[in-house]
Amino acid sequence: MIVRTLEEVVGTDRDVRAPTFHSRRLLLAGDGTEFSLHDTTLHAGTSTAIWYRNHVEAVYCLEGRGRLVDAETGRSWTIEPGLVYALDGHERHEVHAETDLRVLCVFTPALVGAEVHDEDGSYPLLAPPPAAAALGPASPEDRYPSRRAPTPSVTARLDPVVYGRPGDGPLDTAHLGDFDRDGFLQLPPAFDEAEVAAFRAEMAELGHRPDLRRSGRTVFEPRSEEVRSVFEVHKVSDLFAELAADERLVAVARQILGSEVYIHQSRVNYKPGFGGRGFDWHTDFETWHTEDGLAAMRTVSFSVALTPNRAENGPLMIIPGSHRWFVSCVGATPAEHYRRSLRHQEIGVPDEDSLRRLVEQAGGIRHFEGEPGSVTVFDCNAMHGSPENMSPHPRSNVFLVYNSVENPPREPFSAPGRRPTFVAAREVEPVRPLAPSPGARRAGPAPAGR
Repeated sequence: MIVRTLEEVVGTDRDVRAPTFHSRRLLLAGDGTEFSLHDTTLHAGTSTAIWYRNHVEAVYCLEGRGRLVDAETGRSWTIEPGLVYALDGHERHEVHAETDLRVLCVFTPALVGAEVHDEDGSYPLLAPPPAAAALGPASPEDRYPSRRAPTPSVTARLDPVVYGRPGDGPLDTAHLGDFDRDGFLQLPPAFDEAEVAAFRAEMAELGHRPDLRRSGRTVFEPRSEEVRSVFEVHKVSDLFAELAADERLVAVARQILGSEVYIHQSRVNYKPGFGGRGFDWHTDFETWHTEDGLAAMRTVSFSVALTPNRAENGPLMIIPGSHRWFVSCVGATPAEHYRRSLRHQEIGVPDEDSLRRLVEQAGGIRHFEGEPGSVTVFDCNAMHGSPENMSPHPRSNVFLVYNSVENPPREPFSAPGRRPTFVAAREVEPVRPLAPSPGARRAGPAPAGR
């Protein structure tokens, strides 16, 4: 017998938020039932387009008022307490919430718990993840154990993806939904040619500064002495400090994370032509959690293109929807691991079986191409990497990581010591956004797509 209260679900991984609704998932596939049961509130003034092609759903209204519209026939019904409807024909439909609309939903097959709506409004048909391997001693606060088990595991994400709402910043409901579903957004060029030219000149100067090389902030390619990355650029460059505080970036970060933000990490990635080594598949959160002590997935990364990003020069690749799963890795973290991992990472990378499963579940891999000045925003737990640059043209980017001030770093969860502050900040100082210069581009975000 399963006995569970709503209060026991609130604040756990079963407490799921999306831009238009808030769902408390009382029963899921892991409970052994053949259906899942959800206590869901659709937010007042929102509309949600839905098509459950993989599931049958029954909905019973408990509180509030709204409207149900059959998207194929146009027929509509008033939703009010006491009404039940069942989508036994997998009908495409829309739910318009006139007030906060609280409903009880039953799904069959049962949901696993990490599902979010696809582009067409459906939930993917997922198999429950395998049980986590037996782990060694862990801190009670460590909800994402990694690097302590003899075998890898895949478990559902326990944190929201989007913390803010449409009115909190420049992203509308559709774009927040895209980010929540896919784990990324690609924005159109936000910086003009003059701004990008200044960034490139600054990048070149930083790559030659002896003091940065002596400080350890400069990282070299593993097979040459060409510069791979320079870290903490917002602290060593006034120009990149202004970029990190640019309202066009900070407003999006604060909206997604639902709070003030600070810079956890900044760097320039040079990726020179003819041999700029790629970055192996990984999630940033796995490292930031195990080595920097970030407890929650409440961090977002911005990659600002300084050169054209093309298929041939090693562009960013992300597995859509992978941010919904946490892949634990094997292998203990050695002391001062950063010295080796920043050149070529071997500890903290996922196993091939887990990667294969994520790709099959997503239906592919997204490659990000774009013009200089374009911006890619992605979740800290998105599985990503990039291939080696075999072209003569560099693929250079400024990389800015914003973390919620409500998610400060703790002691590392699975490492013998802290990384240097130029790699992972320990000071939680909120970014004060700066308005862009007059005439600067203010283009809104483009849909993420697949």
